[in-house]
Amino acid sequence: MRHLNWLFLLLCMPLFAAPDGKALYEEKCSACHHFRGQGGIGLPLSPEILAQVSDDYIAKTIRHGRPGRIMPSFQKLSAAQVSAIVRYVRSWTGKPGPVFEAARIQGDAGKGNVLYQKHCVRCHGKDGSGEGAGTGVTLSRERSFMVMPAALNNSGFQKSASDAMIRDIILSGRKTSNMPAFRDKLSDQEVAHVIAYLRTLQPPAPRKGLEEWAGKPAYVMESPYDLETTVENVKQALAGANFRIFPQRYLEQGLTDEFSMNTRQVSIRFCNFKELYHLLNIDPRLGTVLPCRINVLEQNGKVLVISANVAQLATLFNNQELSEVGVLMEEIILTVMEEATL
Repeated sequence: MRHLNWLFLLLCMPLFAAPDGKALYEEKCSACHHFRGQGGIGLPLSPEILAQVSDDYIAKTIRHGRPGRIMPSFQKLSAAQVSAIVRYVRSWTGKPGPVFEAARIQGDAGKGNVLYQKHCVRCHGKDGSGEGAGTGVTLSRERSFMVMPAALNNSGFQKSASDAMIRDIILSGRKTSNMPAFRDKLSDQEVAHVIAYLRTLQPPAPRKGLEEWAGKPAYVMESPYDLETTVENVKQALAGANFRIFPQRYLEQGLTDEFSMNTRQVSIRFCNFKELYHLLNIDPRLGTVLPCRINVLEQNGKVLVISANVAQLATLFNNQELSEVGVLMEEIILTVMEEATL
């Protein structure tokens, strides 16, 4: 019987094996941070940066993400899976990560505000959201910094970073992002004041789209004109809004054979290349949903003008800067649709 028990355990061992950190990292993280942490859309996980952050910070960052930035939270990963990713990332350096005390550092936030405005605001911004275009680093994108300064007001950062870790980074600086060391510029008490002020920072309230379309997947308007007139109206309105219009297509084109296509469903694709370049600099993943389009459909005797809710769509990317642009695009697209159906 004892031998049978051992045999059962041996057969079940693969079921209880530790999670594969490399596989998890490649599945969950490599798209933004690259396969060995070189960075891309996401922050480079360089040896210098890893030497400044604790395993606890990395684990909490995975768990909480950066709300309103590109990095999502991975709440569904188990503690063992998060630990496996942390171990894999740490293995790149061959050294253990630093350990910081969890206790809060006491300081005067008012005095810290004065010091922050003097020493930090140029890179981290007045509200702590980080100055500079885009997030992460890649040579193909417009940017003000090689690595965008941390969003100090982000709730994910606030929950992940201990005061002691922030203190160490302030004192040591960070060559990767050209952050200077303040060891010889600020006293220990002044650093404590700055940290106390950082803990008061809050993210800006997100800009929201029009309430009547909130939560709806698409904008839908009924046209008083026939299909052909409505299509031309949409094109004229788009041209007036400085969009380039691509060759007209039927909505089902490419999805079915040419004899089965519904020719009373037209898709009008459009783009402003200057704005497109700006948007892709904010978030390259936006390319997966381009170009923009407005569809004109004839159904049950009605002509409908339909477009995806861009303000709602932008929220899926977890990028506050992109969400704000989505709200502006909503205004433009609704104006075009209203002009075409007046």
